[in-house]
Amino acid sequence: MNRHRFALPGSFRLRLAALFGGLFLASALLAGLYLDQVLSDRVLKDQGEAMDSLTGSIAQAIESNLRERRREVILLAQSPAYVHAPLDGDELRQSLERTKQAYRYYAWIGVADTNGKVLSSTGGMLLGQSVAQRPWFIRGQHAPFVGDIHQAVLLAKLLPSAKPQGEPLRFVDFASPLYDSSGKLRGVLATHALWDWVEEIIHSRLPAKGGLEAFIVDRESNILSPFEAVGRVRAPAPLPAGQTFRLGAWPGGGDYLYSEAWAQHAGVGWRIIVRQPRQQALAALNQLRGALLLLGLAASFLLMAAVYRLATSFSRPLEELADIAERIGRGEEGAVWEICGGAQELRQLSESMRNMTSALLARKQQLADINASLEGVVAERTNELREANRLLVAKATQLAKLARNDALTGLNNRMAANEQLQDEHQRYGRSGEPYAVLLLDIDHFKRVNDCCGHDAGDRVLAHIAAIIRHAARGTDFVARYGGEEFLLLLPATDAGGAAVLAEKIRAAVEQSQTPDVGRITASIGLAVAGRADAQPEDVVKRADQALYQAKAGGRNRVKASAG
Repeated sequence: MNRHRFALPGSFRLRLAALFGGLFLASALLAGLYLDQVLSDRVLKDQGEAMDSLTGSIAQAIESNLRERRREVILLAQSPAYVHAPLDGDELRQSLERTKQAYRYYAWIGVADTNGKVLSSTGGMLLGQSVAQRPWFIRGQHAPFVGDIHQAVLLAKLLPSAKPQGEPLRFVDFASPLYDSSGKLRGVLATHALWDWVEEIIHSRLPAKGGLEAFIVDRESNILSPFEAVGRVRAPAPLPAGQTFRLGAWPGGGDYLYSEAWAQHAGVGWRIIVRQPRQQALAALNQLRGALLLLGLAASFLLMAAVYRLATSFSRPLEELADIAERIGRGEEGAVWEICGGAQELRQLSESMRNMTSALLARKQQLADINASLEGVVAERTNELREANRLLVAKATQLAKLARNDALTGLNNRMAANEQLQDEHQRYGRSGEPYAVLLLDIDHFKRVNDCCGHDAGDRVLAHIAAIIRHAARGTDFVARYGGEEFLLLLPATDAGGAAVLAEKIRAAVEQSQTPDVGRITASIGLAVAGRADAQPEDVVKRADQALYQAKAGGRNRVKASAG
């Protein structure tokens, strides 16, 4: 065997070094392309989700403030001073001043009669002047309380007087009709809230770094905020349903990553958009790309050098092993696995391969037979395990359903109700949005069982369950809580909404014809979750106390918990 041929350009060591180096470079390139795509998608998704969360936070804060101010004006208009006191009296003026001082963004609060004439105000408009004489317009329309004052409304608008920077004063108006104790229209309560609170919400949530910008856009895609963007920046079309962010061209030039959310309380229809230049949004990815490129190049050179050195040490002994293997491959089963020189590991490899060859030749047929037998056993056991697993899954699903369903009415049972109450109470603790609990008990149900039998009682329970299920909303949770007692969990519902639904169910039960019994009635207790309720059981307990009061008050009625 000519050993000098291994040092030539076509030798084993050079080929091995070139092969490993080329494979590593190709693998690194493919892995880099794949990793780059994965990282690009991941970084874009993470940035987009973070921006969507920021946009939603701004929209939610704006909508919450709009809701609070509108509710404040409506409640203020229903207070005794605005129902009974003279509209131009001192009591009403003092109330207006107190309200203005309570919220630092109120610029003006006033009361006008049904003809639009201002009778009392905190300043900014002369008494006796008509609101229709003020030059307040939005797209050619007067302020809303000049029109139908029977509606509580709000509207954003500009005043012509300018700030020091040349920006006009901008307001969000809130108004509510005033009625006397007999329900007759007295006039309108109107307020001007400075636009500054909107800017403060945006600035408090928008990071100072990163090139993030926030815009408020109306229904016609006109920019409302910031003022310096009005008439200079064009807003993109609304994102399709289900899409919360996009990376693409912005109208007027430039690529941006942007997200949008809606603030639609009382019909304002504002779109909040947060955008960031593409280069800044993907800055972290660009830095990572550069680092990966340098790391890949360095690793490639180091690997090629190491492979070449190892190939030099292994080439001759490996060639001898290859020659022996070739002879055995030609049928020389008596060839001896011995090499000259080489590392100890190679000599051990030679000895191991000699022993392995002998063992393999002796057991070749035996292994073939065992393999065929094992394949049959594995296939049989696999089928058995698959069938057993299917039966276990089906049984577990059936047991889980039975554990949470009431067999008689088809409703959820008490265990499912307790779990749902716990989840809803935790959500209430996070969001602060209240929920309500209704407890319904069939009046004189024991008489039904005593007079008509338990089968008739079961049909009455199924009948009442069907009425409740039909009357409940899609988001409500209905369960059979006890013998003839039913529980309704009403998410995101205040006392007024819960009372409306409870009365609807009570009337439906009273007006229905129950199988075997005819007319039957039910009493309902109502409770709304409050901060004093440490556990959901506290809300249920108050609803149960209200149910007891409904029973004591003559049955067939709805009673709300005083707490």
